[in-house]
Amino acid sequence: YLGLGWIYNLQGKFAQAEEALNKALELNPKSDSAYLGLGWIYNLQGKFAQAEEALNKALELNPENDPVSLGLIGTYLSQNKILEAEELCKKQLEIDPFDDKLQAALATIYSTKANPGLMEEYFRKANELRGEYYLPSVIENYRKLKEILDQRGIRLVCAQYPMRSVEPLKKVFEATWGIIFIDNEKIFKEAVKNDGYKIYFLDMAGGDFGHCTPKGNRLLAENIAEVILEKVFGK
Repeated sequence: YLGLGWIYNLQGKFAQAEEALNKALELNPKSDSAYLGLGWIYNLQGKFAQAEEALNKALELNPENDPVSLGLIGTYLSQNKILEAEELCKKQLEIDPFDDKLQAALATIYSTKANPGLMEEYFRKANELRGEYYLPSVIENYRKLKEILDQRGIRLVCAQYPMRSVEPLKKVFEATWGIIFIDNEKIFKEAVKNDGYKIYFLDMAGGDFGHCTPKGNRLLAENIAEVILEKVFGK
């Protein structure tokens, strides 16, 4: 039932997903994963009070569940409960002070509070903890992709995650000549600073970013398109 609930969720069948996850909780009332699934479903539907309740139950069952705490922080931000988001983030960092996603989440909270000093401090801490955060398999795939495209005379375009520095992505390659890197850090940080986090992201899956809202997807697509038009087509 737990797996079925997540499958329905991915298909956008929220009623069926909720039914399956509630069935999972009947069989195992201590399933933090089931409560996390319910919180995810409610967030996607804009039912933030219900999402908050479900995620709080999940966190009570497993205080060290990182996706749960990040989900709850995102839910607080979606309701403009900035203080609650900040307090939860600091509390979770007491459990694991080396969690880069929580450090980034706290930076995002301070961007919402218009505190640039603390925002930059916690973004810096998050980046220091990440270090060389690409898996060897990811690096190998990127390099193999470039090799294939080079053989066909096609330029490789690499887009970084929203809110993240493009520099670690550049370090994946031994040489960056001929590669177009798309930086989505500055444009998203500026947008979040001006309009708020919830306008662009549905959750905090990455700590400082999450799955995009329609407006977030549009901002991402437009930025990528503009760079490609300029760098590839000279427009």
